[in-house]
Amino acid sequence: MIKALAIPMATLLLGHSQLEIKLDLYQGGDKVGFGSYKESTDRKGHRTREMKLWAKDDAQTKIRVFSTKVVDTNAYPISEEEQFDQESSSIRTSIVWRVRYDRSGNAIVTEYKDHQLKTEHTFPPIPGYSRADASDLWFSKVVPQPGTRAMSTVFDIEHAKWQVVETTFVGRRWITVSGRQIEANEVRDIRDGNVRNVFLDDKGQPVLMKNGPLRTEKRF
Repeated sequence: MIKALAIPMATLLLGHSQLEIKLDLYQGGDKVGFGSYKESTDRKGHRTREMKLWAKDDAQTKIRVFSTKVVDTNAYPISEEEQFDQESSSIRTSIVWRVRYDRSGNAIVTEYKDHQLKTEHTFPPIPGYSRADASDLWFSKVVPQPGTRAMSTVFDIEHAKWQVVETTFVGRRWITVSGRQIEANEVRDIRDGNVRNVFLDDKGQPVLMKNGPLRTEKRF
């Protein structure tokens, strides 16, 4: 399902910028949608990262995923939100997850379905791991060396659970994006045994993000 692509990308170490990046969404060799990524910083140094994706699957079901995450200057999460809309000839539904983090680090999740409050739950973080993902500061505050690794626990908003995440800066690679060859910084993310790859430019902007058969490419 197309929905499975997007949100991990919104939580992956995307550096400081005030620019909006246009994205194209692919499944295999087929273009199935488009989107954008935007980041801004307020006077306190808190960063807001926003990802938007629109797609259509083989059954002509329209899918829209909007996600927003706010982190502080040390990469600790403050709040986040995801909205998932699905529309077809027979189905029309909307789900919104809103998460805030209290002083103890608990994720307090409120879920709305079709604009009605459905559930509210509190999830304590996994002990022994930092909630601040050090890789989130790569290329915005820190230039990592190849092989640099960061371990953290990150809340999975869609599956309502904390995950242990291992992120590694692999190094610089030549890749093809939107039909052109560019050199980018490869970062590998492993969570629950699943490997995701993101390629960043030297400003920390995402140019290519891969999750199984799905990927997004920066539109030049």
